[in-house]
Amino acid sequence: MSENGRRILGLLLMIGAAAGCSEGPELGEVSGTVSMGGKPIPFAYVVFQPVDPPGTYGSAYTLIDGTYEIQFSQSRSGAMVGQHKVSIRTAGLDEVEVEDKKTGLMKKPDLPEGYKAGLELEFDREVRSGGNVHDFELPAGGK
Repeated sequence: MSENGRRILGLLLMIGAAAGCSEGPELGEVSGTVSMGGKPIPFAYVVFQPVDPPGTYGSAYTLIDGTYEIQFSQSRSGAMVGQHKVSIRTAGLDEVEVEDKKTGLMKKPDLPEGYKAGLELEFDREVRSGGNVHDFELPAGGK
């Protein structure tokens, strides 16, 4: 085979390998709510870190209503199928502001009694194929 032929074959093999890898790992869609005392926790950072099998994490911030949807990458939502260590970190008080639709001014939303900024908690959860709903009730005051 000529040098040009080997280069073309190598290029085709690299393109084929890259195309085969573009899909990535199997993911399950993951959503839920983070709350405290039944009230939503806005702007908490939620991370699903796979431990069995190990792999790339998925994450999200909760919305004003405490809901989240895990994003694996810019183009894929969800988390890897398997066992996860879930970390949740509540936002600092200076990070929790929303626009008042009437005045256009920024204001702090009502936070649950016992809310603690920078609280970090871990949970164990399993992600399966398809849809997964994982709700988290945080203890007041970080107990």
